[in-house]
Amino acid sequence: MATASQEVRLVADLTMHVPRDAAGDLECGAATVLEGVGAVVAVESVDVTDLRPRLNDLQIDATATVAVDAPADEDGEEAARDALADGFGIDEVERVRVDHAQGGAETPVLEHG
Repeated sequence: MATASQEVRLVADLTMHVPRDAAGDLECGAATVLEGVGAVVAVESVDVTDLRPRLNDLQIDATATVAVDAPADEDGEEAARDALADGFGIDEVERVRVDHAQGGAETPVLEHG
């Protein structure tokens, strides 16, 4: 039986592990880890804010903007947070905010009055 789903676009602060042999730069490696999470539909951006080298990997703190496929009958933000938290290589998911900006809506509307 097929279930309905919703795509939730969110920004989250993450603590995660990136393999030392990841292709590309650190942001690309972090994006690859996020893309490995089953519910993640797209990784829009990753901004690494802290780096801690470890023996076999690099532990980073990053702010990421991702689109997550969540069940339509559940709270989208909570389901997306849980999906990220269950992802391999992701230790912490904090400060999750739903990003409602879509297709050019990032520009704020000026109010007069």
